[in-house]
Amino acid sequence: IGPPKPPPPAIKLETNPAYIPPVPASVPAPPVPPEKPIEKPIEKSADAAAPRARPSLSGLAGPFAHTRYRFTTGLRAGEVANIRGEEGQVLLSYRSFASVVGIVAALVSSIVTLAGLAAVLFLVAENSPTRALVVLLLTLIFAFFIAMLVPRINVTLYDEHHPALTISQRSAHPGVSYVVAAPNGATLAELRKAPFSRLGRHRWRIVQDGRQLAEAVEESWSRAIVRKALGKFNRRFETNLRIEYGGLHAGHILRRPDEHGQFDLLELTTDALDRRVAVALAVLVLGREP
Repeated sequence: IGPPKPPPPAIKLETNPAYIPPVPASVPAPPVPPEKPIEKPIEKSADAAAPRARPSLSGLAGPFAHTRYRFTTGLRAGEVANIRGEEGQVLLSYRSFASVVGIVAALVSSIVTLAGLAAVLFLVAENSPTRALVVLLLTLIFAFFIAMLVPRINVTLYDEHHPALTISQRSAHPGVSYVVAAPNGATLAELRKAPFSRLGRHRWRIVQDGRQLAEAVEESWSRAIVRKALGKFNRRFETNLRIEYGGLHAGHILRRPDEHGQFDLLELTTDALDRRVAVALAVLVLGREP
């Protein structure tokens, strides 16, 4: 019997790559992260993928969703005036504020202003600048006091029995100014009439936050003069107003009968201008102006 074989060398478990050391009972096993669910791509429909268009005012409901408004004029102060739609349905109503006082005051103010300017020109031609300046100041003072005698306008438009719009006069001289407000008191715009409208054609400016948005102007100066003299006696001498928004045609106010015999009409051709403001402007033009 030969000598005994030496024992095999001890295997160090720490150096064995297949060795997994036991986890002590006091040390918890690390948590296994949960498997992330596979997200499926969401298929977008054609409606969701398409860009959203700007909402159009024509899609709104209510009395201000129309583009043509027919006004009732020639009523005495205090009578109910209706604003109708294209099919004759009543959209809005208000108390008529037309007054003879305003017509007489505008006529006297125009005469005083024209006479005063004529006197100023005459004195300037006669080399009397001092007297011309005095006459000019007196003319402005008299015109101011005549305008102050006219009662200010405050009118509310109703949708059935609910207030829909208010128009309040803020100033009367040198230019007339009106504030258009919603029922909650929020100011929509300010309507300003040029100070020299009594001498020529009427020009209305629509102002919002001190910035002019649009304007409405009579057709021409010559037609405006004829209207002042003969417009109340014959409809064919009346003038229409063109509404422009940003230099583009936005609508018109018809006072002279067109080829279809229609008049006292507001027609809008764009949604850029707030229709509530346009209706308020037409109320002032058709319900107050002499």
